[in-house]
Amino acid sequence: MTKEIKTYVFDLDNTLCKTDGSNYIDSTPYIDRIKKVNKLHDQGHIIIVETARGCVSGKKWFTQTMSQLKSWGLKFDTLRAGVKFSADYYVDDKGINSEDYFDNKSLNKESGSGVKTNVYIVNRVLKEATDERVDKLIDEINFIENMPSQFKNKFPKIVFSKIENNKAFYEMQHHKLPTIRRLILSGDINSEEIIRWSDRITGFSMDMYGHEKIDISDKAVLDALHWSRYTNRMTELSRKSSWFSDVLCQEDIIINEKKYKNLNFLFNKIKTKEMWFKPEFVGRWSHSDLHFSNILIDRDKDDFVLIDPRGYDFCEYYYDFGKLWHSVNGKYELIAARKFDVSDIASDNSFNIHENYAYRELDKCKSGIMDMLKRHSNETPDQVVLKTEFNDVMHFATLIPFLLEFDHREDKSRVAYYQSVILMNNFCKKHGII
Repeated sequence: MTKEIKTYVFDLDNTLCKTDGSNYIDSTPYIDRIKKVNKLHDQGHIIIVETARGCVSGKKWFTQTMSQLKSWGLKFDTLRAGVKFSADYYVDDKGINSEDYFDNKSLNKESGSGVKTNVYIVNRVLKEATDERVDKLIDEINFIENMPSQFKNKFPKIVFSKIENNKAFYEMQHHKLPTIRRLILSGDINSEEIIRWSDRITGFSMDMYGHEKIDISDKAVLDALHWSRYTNRMTELSRKSSWFSDVLCQEDIIINEKKYKNLNFLFNKIKTKEMWFKPEFVGRWSHSDLHFSNILIDRDKDDFVLIDPRGYDFCEYYYDFGKLWHSVNGKYELIAARKFDVSDIASDNSFNIHENYAYRELDKCKSGIMDMLKRHSNETPDQVVLKTEFNDVMHFATLIPFLLEFDHREDKSRVAYYQSVILMNNFCKKHGII
């Protein structure tokens, strides 16, 4: 039986920690409350911490708050700092007063316990972006609002959206459903079911791609989806992290005591084979970003929801094939969930992804997923393998900036980088590029 996964949004100051006024630096944790939140997280529930720090002053508190929460041992999925309104009262139909919640008082599950709400269960999801992520979110908003009507029931409904200056956000319908990633990590899904859902979702995605085909040059498609994207993301990595700035300049890198060619060297080699990777056709609709953290599963209704579409003006289906493949082949979901061990940033480049139940089930998926992708394409099996693996290695490399944590360790982004280097070396050797 599937566990009912709930989303909990916790206030921070004077809910999970003691804070005097705006003296956030000296906040002290409520250890018992943190233990209770950690237990919810261990049970598979989604934990979001939302704080009004900086809403009045305008000061950026995200990095300091992230470090603070980690030092306290709090387990959570998302931190939202500086976006919650600073208010005297929070009125919500599912609100629970923090004292009542942590004192285990009898609560009215439908209407909460009062108007002085510090903890509440959300029924909408807010997505927002600033700076270099704004264009992505604008594309996503336009994609969801303008897609053909027959496809809309597989995507969240946008309740409200706003775009101004260098910011964009929208509120979307909240679904109380688990992602495939959540089911994998909690051991509630096996390889056979993962393959079945992937097959259905890929079929739907192919219908979207085929709905409206676009005449555009292969070179323009590859440049927009891969070459320029890779260059921009590596530039972003170098700008935001001195460690990555140093590493990316090297032609070789030692990982787990083995020498590999580095990403930029391999990227330039791959780019010389550009015409190997040309799409079968280009569609106006899709790239629904099909890695497993973006797919909600409704077993009761035998349905799914795709919650993070990219929304390009054009795309090609191997892009989504690569998203599915990097979830099973590169174990991206385990890296994103921090299921690994890694050396200190100042020592050698060694890491190990935990070979747990999720790892083993993802490994079992590999042949079934690739066979399924071959069935959905009109190209030869060898072409499907080549182009799917190409998209996989390009995706893995360009996702690294999203895993930066700015904590002077960069465990998650470094592990993704190491894995990306290994995957790209294996790809280049397998297909005779190096």
